[in-house]
Amino acid sequence: MTSICNFHTLLGASLLLAASAAQAKPVKVFILAGQSNMDGQADIRTIDFLGEDKDPAKAALLKIFKPDGKNFVTRDDVWVAYRGYHNLQIGLGGGGKDYSKPGNCIGPEYAFGYYMGQALDEQVLLLKYGPGGTSLYQNWRPPSAGIPEGKKPEDVGVQYRGMVQNVHETLANLKQHFPAYNEKDGYEIAGFVWFQGFNDMIEGGKPVAEYGTNLTCLIKDLRKDFKAPEMKVVVGVMGVNGMLNETGKQGDIRNNMRSMNTLPEFKGNVRAIESAPLLHPDVVALQTAGWLNKDRDLKEDPMTAEEKAMMARATSNKGYHYYGEGRFFILLGKAFADTMLELTGQGAKALPPELNAFSPPNAAGK
Repeated sequence: MTSICNFHTLLGASLLLAASAAQAKPVKVFILAGQSNMDGQADIRTIDFLGEDKDPAKAALLKIFKPDGKNFVTRDDVWVAYRGYHNLQIGLGGGGKDYSKPGNCIGPEYAFGYYMGQALDEQVLLLKYGPGGTSLYQNWRPPSAGIPEGKKPEDVGVQYRGMVQNVHETLANLKQHFPAYNEKDGYEIAGFVWFQGFNDMIEGGKPVAEYGTNLTCLIKDLRKDFKAPEMKVVVGVMGVNGMLNETGKQGDIRNNMRSMNTLPEFKGNVRAIESAPLLHPDVVALQTAGWLNKDRDLKEDPMTAEEKAMMARATSNKGYHYYGEGRFFILLGKAFADTMLELTGQGAKALPPELNAFSPPNAAGK
C-alpha cells in the first residue's frame, strides 16, 4: 500500500516531469531551397538603398537591420546551415567561391530568419540549399514526377536527392554543428520555402508546361521524405524584370507557380506569393526602358547622372538576379516570413494585396 508521503513524492515527480515536457521547445526548422536567387546575389552594400525608399514604412526597415547605422543585426536565436554553420548574420547568400564561410551577398534568408526569430519563442534553424543553374524539370525533379522521356534516371533529380540528403545529415549532427542544441528537445521541420524557375523558363516547352505538376509532386514528396505531413510551404512566384513581364514563357511559368493557390489540397498549407512587385520601380523602369517600359527610350533620353548614381547604389547584378538589389531580398525575405507565420498560425500581418493577387500596373514602375 502506498503511503501518503510516497504518494506526494510520486505526485511531485509527475508534476515536475509534466512541467519539463511542457517547457520542451523543439527547434523550428525551415528549409529554403531553389537556384541562384535562393542562394542570393545581392551585394551587401546595396541594402542601404532600402533607407532611401519613397515608402516610409519600407525605408524604416533599414533601421531594423542596421540599428546603429553601421553594423548589421545578428541573432543567436536563429541558426543558419549554409556557408558553414552560423548564427543569423549578413553574408549568407552567394558571392565568392568559398562557401565554407560568409561571403559578400545576401538572399532571402537574412530577413526571413530575422522575422521568424522575432515571432517564434523556439530556437529557429534555417537549412538553405541553393545551387545555381538548375531546373525543376530535370535537376530538382521529385521521384513521383517520373523520368522525362529521353532522360537517364541517374541524370534526373540529382538536386532533389542532394537536398534531402543534406537536410537529413545536418539534422542528424545538430549537436556537432550547433553545440547549444538540446537533443532532448529535438526539432520539428515546420516549413519549406521555394524560389526557383529561371532555368525551366529559359528551356521552355515541357519544363514550363509541366511546372505546376512537378511543383505539386515536389511538395508532396518532400513532406513524405521529411516525415513532415504538416510542413507549410511558401512559393515565391518568379518576378524577373518586374510586373509587366507577363508574356510568353515568363507569364506561363508564373501562372504555373500561382496554380498552387488553386489546389484544394493545398488550401491553408501552401501559398504562392508574388515577388515582382518587390523590385524597386525606378530600377525596373530604367532596366526595361524601350522594352517593357515603353515610356522611356534611353537612346533618345539617356540616364541622368542622378539616375546612374542611384543605379550604382541600388544594384549589383543582372536582371535575372533581380538586379542584385539588397532592398529586394530584404523585402522578399520579410514577405516569405509573413506568409509562413500566417500559414503556421503565428498571426503575422497580412501581405499587401499585390503580393497575393497579381494585377499588373499600366506602365513599368507606375
